[in-house]
Amino acid sequence: MRFEKILNPIRTPKTPVVESPMMAFILALIAGCLNGYTYHKIKAFSTLQSGNFILLGDSAATGDWEQFRRIIWVGIAFGLGSMTTAFIAYLEEERRKTWAFVILSFEVLLLTILGTGILDGYLTITHICLIISFIAGMQGNAFHKVDGMTYGNVAITPVLQEAFNFLMLTLVGRLHALIKSLIFFYVIAGFALGGFIGTIATAHFNEKMLFFPALVLLLVLIYLLYAKDDEGEPIDSHYS
Repeated sequence: MRFEKILNPIRTPKTPVVESPMMAFILALIAGCLNGYTYHKIKAFSTLQSGNFILLGDSAATGDWEQFRRIIWVGIAFGLGSMTTAFIAYLEEERRKTWAFVILSFEVLLLTILGTGILDGYLTITHICLIISFIAGMQGNAFHKVDGMTYGNVAITPVLQEAFNFLMLTLVGRLHALIKSLIFFYVIAGFALGGFIGTIATAHFNEKMLFFPALVLLLVLIYLLYAKDDEGEPIDSHYS
């Protein structure tokens, strides 16, 4: 666990495991992968809805109404994923259970099914991308804190803003802000790396690329189960 402590320098024992910098990096990596896939396939982002609205305006301006409708559905799928997370978290909190396990398991299951290609005969590539956007919506609404600070693992603009905000505070003498700045830059690096991996892997392996984020999330799930049983650390916080 020494390596984990190095990566989480300001984490306290009461900070949920899912809010660690390492988790934030991994989740941003996954989001980048999903974006790499959907943008490569249908020229729409699974997570970056601000980018999608620009593409929506572009589609309307150029009269590409098929792409316009596609992007609308991507946004709806993302929203439904976010709603699903809220509902799962509500149910699990009522039962006093750890909701992170359910959400991660659902992500792993869907990505694995899509990666096998068994639905290719029933779904178009647009349908597959809509499911991926749904997954992204679930993840984005489930995990939005790192060491107690609000961030986005699926929307990187506010993360970039905070990274440079805390860097400026560091430069004017508030040295404690340096760690916060580095954490946000760490998340950005994960997102960019995920986009690179997702695009390259999609170009070479198509839907089989989705096995990669599924495997990474499965390893995260196993780690969280280990952390709960072995260390007794809180896994997630109350959903809000």
